[in-house]
Amino acid sequence: MAKSAIDYLRLLQALLPKGKAWNREEGSVLTEFLYGEGEEFARVDSRSDDLLVERDTRYANELLIDHEIDLGLPDECSPVPQTIQERRFAAHSKLIALGQQNPAYFIELAAAYGWIVTITEYTPCWCGVGGSGDPCGDQETIFYWKVTIEFGGGEIVYALSGSSECGDWIAYLSGIEAMICSLERYKPAHTVLIFGYEGAEFSSAYSRRSSFNAMLSGEEDYLYGEFWQGFGEGFDVHYGGEFDRGAFKGGVSGFRRPA
Repeated sequence: MAKSAIDYLRLLQALLPKGKAWNREEGSVLTEFLYGEGEEFARVDSRSDDLLVERDTRYANELLIDHEIDLGLPDECSPVPQTIQERRFAAHSKLIALGQQNPAYFIELAAAYGWIVTITEYTPCWCGVGGSGDPCGDQETIFYWKVTIEFGGGEIVYALSGSSECGDWIAYLSGIEAMICSLERYKPAHTVLIFGYEGAEFSSAYSRRSSFNAMLSGEEDYLYGEFWQGFGEGFDVHYGGEFDRGAFKGGVSGFRRPA
């Protein structure tokens, strides 16, 4: 913790020789002179604490431009224009991007942009390895992997005193395009990266067990149904009628809701 001007005044007075000529009384000319010196020492001390903060790319302000020059930013993954918080996210992610080929590395890289992700690696259906109920895929499947981005409200970046500057948004979703761009840039070159989303606004639509189970956040009613013959039960309960079941069996009525 930085010392105050009074702290430095007492230190300077402690260095004075003994004797009446070295007046330590408050308001004396010598005390006022030493207090002025103490203010300058306190200012330098405080600025040294600022340097400890500025060296961290996550909190840098005055030295943010210097960090960007050292890291080669902005680059092709940098949105234009950028807020100061987005610039910090980009600088920190570039700093820690040492390069690895494991899920933990890419999870950490996404976290540098403020996002929580999970990674799914796919396996071909191999004889002696696959079992009943496992998904089928050819040998190309081994080169695919999926990043699922989780939405839960924590990804909202708010304008904060000391972190934001004039012109920044009050609140915004930060870094998702830059994060996706960075993952694409650092992924192994022979692999294919796909993206998915999870959260209140998303569901694994068209699956037998969980399709159409989410609507836009803030709605009180949710749809429960499935993309198969029994697809209408949720509508019976919440919306007073069911979809024409013949729509999924070659019927001519199509995908419609009866009046």
